Amino acid sequence: MAEAVSSSLPLNIVTLLIPVLFYFLGLSSNLEQIKILFSEKISLLCGLGIQLILLPLIGLLVSEIFSNSLFGVAAVIVLIVPGGHVSGLLSHIKGGNVPLSVFLTSFASIISPLTIIFWLTIITSRSSEFSIDQAASLIQLLVFVLAPFVLGMIVKKNFPKFTNLIFNPLDKFLKLSIVVVSIWTPIDLATYILDNIQQGLLLSMTSLIMIFVTSRVLINFSKIDLPNAKTLQIEAICQNFPIVLGISLALEIPEVAIYGMIYYLTSMVFAVSYSFSKKY
Repeated sequence: MAEAVSSSLPLNIVTLLIPVLFYFLGLSSNLEQIKILFSEKISLLCGLGIQLILLPLIGLLVSEIFSNSLFGVAAVIVLIVPGGHVSGLLSHIKGGNVPLSVFLTSFASIISPLTIIFWLTIITSRSSEFSIDQAASLIQLLVFVLAPFVLGMIVKKNFPKFTNLIFNPLDKFLKLSIVVVSIWTPIDLATYILDNIQQGLLLSMTSLIMIFVTSRVLINFSKIDLPNAKTLQIEAICQNFPIVLGISLALEIPEVAIYGMIYYLTSMVFAVSYSFSKKY
């Protein structure tokens, strides 16, 4: 499994796409919309709390429940990455607050070098299966995530004509690339996914049900208005698939890539079904 994952062409393509993706996020940043969103403090705090605290805690709980599973550690790692970019589209379909979705995804992505290292340190202290070089991992995440994002913001501010020229082609390229990789990766690793599909589905469904129920309780308790509530519910379900695969390669844990694929496919069925449903 390890050799197949490390040599998988679509997974290596994903790793190369991560800085491009965050560069595009920088180009997409809208400071005026962010200022408006800060007036909705409860929705922002609730959304960030779900993404940065609740999901990793659920991952740790699932890991503890299924401690003998091949995917015990992977169940946590999948839930410590920032939200997925498809959440914005699904929020639009559901009638949610798209700018809120984009901001939560972007902000969680910007600070992900710190949050991912924090949770990886906790996972490492609880497990003897792997270890990390915190300084090296932080530098790697800063280079691949934060630096491209900041560069994108600088380019947008200082070179608006260049930004307008490349924005749409880059947007289409990334969307097409993610679709291709999302289809290609399961095919490339089909043998390992099918061999472990049962336990992968068990862990992913358990995680998603816990996430949906607990986030719904927190959202209702916070008395968030309906459009924002729909957005936060979708944000809770969608994880950033490319970053999961990147972490799998960086930490040399092939199980994370296999489980990440199973979780991604399961969560997409879950999220798409919810976004098209008539009920909140």
